[in-house]
Amino acid sequence: MKTILLAGTMLMSAIALGHARDLTVAQSSDIRSNEPGVNRDGNTDSVIFHIVEGLVGYAENGEVKPLLAKSFEVSPDGLIYTFKLRDDVKFHNGKALTAEDVVWNWNRYMKPETKWTCAGDFDGSKSIKVTSVAAADASTVTMSIEKPSAVFLGLMARPECGYTGIVSQDSVGADGAYTAPIGTGPFKWAEWKKGEYVRLEKNADYVSPANDGKPDGMVGSKRPLVDGIKFMVIPDASTVKTGLLSGALDTAEVSADLIAEFKDSDTMQLIVKRNNGKNLLYFQTRDKILSNVAVRRAMAEALDLDQLVAAVSNGTGEANASMVSADSIFYSDVQKKKIPMDLEKAKKNLADAGYNGEPITIIANKRGNVPSFPAAVVAQAMMQQVGLNVQIEVLDYATQVDRRRSGNYQVISQSVSPRLDPALMYSFYVGNKDKNASLMWDNPKAVELMKAAYVEADQAKRQAIFDEFHQLMLDEVPGIFMYDMVDIWGATKKLHGQPVWQSNTRLWEVTLDD
Repeated sequence: MKTILLAGTMLMSAIALGHARDLTVAQSSDIRSNEPGVNRDGNTDSVIFHIVEGLVGYAENGEVKPLLAKSFEVSPDGLIYTFKLRDDVKFHNGKALTAEDVVWNWNRYMKPETKWTCAGDFDGSKSIKVTSVAAADASTVTMSIEKPSAVFLGLMARPECGYTGIVSQDSVGADGAYTAPIGTGPFKWAEWKKGEYVRLEKNADYVSPANDGKPDGMVGSKRPLVDGIKFMVIPDASTVKTGLLSGALDTAEVSADLIAEFKDSDTMQLIVKRNNGKNLLYFQTRDKILSNVAVRRAMAEALDLDQLVAAVSNGTGEANASMVSADSIFYSDVQKKKIPMDLEKAKKNLADAGYNGEPITIIANKRGNVPSFPAAVVAQAMMQQVGLNVQIEVLDYATQVDRRRSGNYQVISQSVSPRLDPALMYSFYVGNKDKNASLMWDNPKAVELMKAAYVEADQAKRQAIFDEFHQLMLDEVPGIFMYDMVDIWGATKKLHGQPVWQSNTRLWEVTLDD
């Protein structure tokens, strides 16, 4: 109780000292650093999102579009990318963006001492090797890669990479040490009171990339419409609720159990936004029992997926058995297919598999912002109807992650954060389990399709790959994908706009009434 009271007191005092018309948002933890893509986590990414921009960014539907670049072209052999820079971009210190700035940033990212999270994605140790980055002229950058890749641009745009954000060379001191991000985004770095808050201020000179007047993922219209943003560190959910109801907070993520209260409030609004993350039951296909595909299929046939999703999401989710998000340009009629509930068929599959009531354990956690535990409870009840002896083991989240990474589990009820290109989503689940025990599925054909999706750039051909992959997944049942993740936020009714996108706080094109 003392901790909660202290947090509330700090919240109110920090607001009292705030700047006029700052938008105040809660975050569950402090940022880890202010350096893009270095020593980061999700909360860090959300702050950096407002400060820096990359050459390209994801649109709402998962397409990669120009951001600091006004255009990009790919050579016929798929090996050379040419970026034409916009001529209306300035850093927060007033200096114009040049091709040399882009080259300097890339070289700095790739130095081992920078410890960039994504260096391994581009140095050849994974799927892509960048062989050269050069300034063809003051506004043209060329990047060459060793082999064609369909995910090169998408990898650069990822939050985990700090969006491969381009910062001014003045972000680094004379001694070579990084100081603070001088970016190009709609908000500027202002103040960090560690353990309490980060404050950004409006970039009054910001110019959005070409747009149709609306925000669009990382691109589109990006006007800063408030004077500043204060990211408050408030780990306690009850303090967040109190802050929202009192008006000390303008917006924050809330747990699903507050939906009814916020939905009927006179002063608060509920914001529900689907993202590309996944809620799923993750199977250990090398387990003695679950290595039998008939058992896995019976588990899927026991589930009324629509009913399960409605129950565990408080009516905010929609069943999606595909690894591809329902909002993706690749979400086709094939991707909409799922294994229908059929209790008699499930019982027959169990009999054919020789299943004799052996226990099957679902590992779950009780974090309030994910449906891990309630999904396990509902799945358990449904599966017991066909004779499956399903048990639930509740672990703290860190231990659950360790169990998945070690391969020591039968079933895990888990949520996986957004990855906007389907091939990048596949890579979290598919591959050599002998080399990486955390992977779910090592079917050779699935691995082959994933690798093809990394290389094939033609949209129609990629669609065929993704559709074949989904059908194979329905046949093999390496896991049960339940529904796309849902962001649930509360906000004052004085707030207008959409403050969340893909689980990231996104506060451009957001206003507050006086």
